[in-house]
Amino acid sequence: MATSVRDEAVETLARQAVAAVSPAELPLFSASVTRYRADPQAALRGGQAGDRALGFGVEAAVVLVTPFALDLVKRMLTRLAEKLGDSAADSVAGRIVRWFSGDGDEGGQDRVELLTPEQLAAVAEATRTEAASLALPADHSERLADAVVAALATRA
Repeated sequence: MATSVRDEAVETLARQAVAAVSPAELPLFSASVTRYRADPQAALRGGQAGDRALGFGVEAAVVLVTPFALDLVKRMLTRLAEKLGDSAADSVAGRIVRWFSGDGDEGGQDRVELLTPEQLAAVAEATRTEAASLALPADHSERLADAVVAALATRA
């Protein structure tokens, strides 16, 4: 199955957020992405049952934030599409992919255009709104939303 620019942006920006809030998860990031793509709801429930009750497994020590980061960025891009239109959401997604892949950074030539203040405000609003509905404690979802917005705001 071909990966869309929005799917690439979801993975790219979620990786940045996970690196900021839970860098110990990065070695598991690719496996978490695969699991999320196969069944998002199961990935989001992953730390809520099973091994935790037995006291072993990764989820016993910490709830993985990667599936929630993926879900948050996906929801944010969907909300942008609903609010601003598909082409605007695809444009933002394309810039996210190019920024973090390094395309267009060669010596400052063909530099990828930054988000306008209005676009960044729309991203921040959508991200914080969607983070509030995640099945995470409020402080965790707020930190995750802040990490997503900060990754975009500080990418110069």
